Amino acid sequence: LYTIKFEQLQEVRLYAYMADKNSAVTSAVSELPSHQPQLTSQHLTLCVQQFRDLSPKVSKFIYDNGQEYKMICLNGTIPMPYKGSTYNIPVNIWIHADYPNQAPIVLVTPTKDMQIKPSKIVDNNGRVYLPYLHEWKPRGYDLVSLVNILCMEFSSSPPLFARSSGAPPRPKPTYTQQQAPRPPFNQYPGYNTPPPSSSNPPIGWNFANQPPQPQPAAQATQQHSSGFGNTTLEREDTQAIIKSSMVSKIEHDLQQRYKIFIDRYEAEMNALQQQEQELTAGKEQIAEILQKIEEEKVKIRETIELFQTKDGELRDFLSQHQRESEDNMVDQQIEPKAPLFKQYLNLYAEESALDDAIYYLAEALRNNVIDIQVFLKNVRALARKKFMVRALMNKVVSETAKCEIK
Repeated sequence: LYTIKFEQLQEVRLYAYMADKNSAVTSAVSELPSHQPQLTSQHLTLCVQQFRDLSPKVSKFIYDNGQEYKMICLNGTIPMPYKGSTYNIPVNIWIHADYPNQAPIVLVTPTKDMQIKPSKIVDNNGRVYLPYLHEWKPRGYDLVSLVNILCMEFSSSPPLFARSSGAPPRPKPTYTQQQAPRPPFNQYPGYNTPPPSSSNPPIGWNFANQPPQPQPAAQATQQHSSGFGNTTLEREDTQAIIKSSMVSKIEHDLQQRYKIFIDRYEAEMNALQQQEQELTAGKEQIAEILQKIEEEKVKIRETIELFQTKDGELRDFLSQHQRESEDNMVDQQIEPKAPLFKQYLNLYAEESALDDAIYYLAEALRNNVIDIQVFLKNVRALARKKFMVRALMNKVVSETAKCEIK
């Protein structure tokens, strides 16, 4: 009977605890001017239900330029299985007002007894870099999967270790807009948050004026010898979290492979579609060329028929006038009958011969066949003779004009 009442009491406490968490989620979402409040509230509720040590609240950020912005902060611890034990890792997950269009920002926040252990996913200031954050998409990516992947990655490479007793406390990091970007590491690409705008606050922030975050009671009361707090989750919940983390990791890997597979086949399909377009265009060009060839064939047939007709006409004409052409000499047909015209024709032929002689003398001089003196002597004689021929031709033309007038 006492056992049943104790279990009922535990259920009531759990119900009240989750009601408080849901109320905190509703209050934080209503206070922050979120672009998608329903989706943000849904993701936050699922996250705090599965990871009970995380609590949402709205915090102010004071930037180097003096501007203040509000963001939802999931503050608390997440379980990290490591070498057969489970440890609590204190983190802050900052959610922008533009969530889920913009990826959250994850920071490891060590206590005074802990120190950050830089690795390929955590820098010296505690900021976490993951492919899941770098490739964040509004659809298919959520806070639960993010925290599960954080548990898996921290299990492989713990981000914190116990501080020695004499070591000074590590100062809180201050991020500025001019901070140099994290150098790329071997496996994960550097995660660069988009630049600030009116709706999205800048990535550079200052934690100097932020009040210290309270640690969960479970972490404050239970400490492990290595500096991590013992988990307060039951063994069944821990196994479920580990299983969920592994499933999320596998889903992430499958999504990456599926993306590579789809990108490759999309590229092949685009290449095939381009080839199909080129072949279609080539087919149309070939059809146009064949049509032009048919048109040219028709024109050629018409031309051949015309030539054959003209050839028959010429053959008939030649057969009729063949006897007349044999009786008449060609030279006699072109010889002028008038003496003046005959004289003019002879003078024109003589003038053309003189021009040819002068031309070939110039070619001989150019080819060094004759010297300049011989060239000038002969050209002078030929030019004098050509002048006389031209004068006589002009006189014949004038006499012929007089005869036509008469």
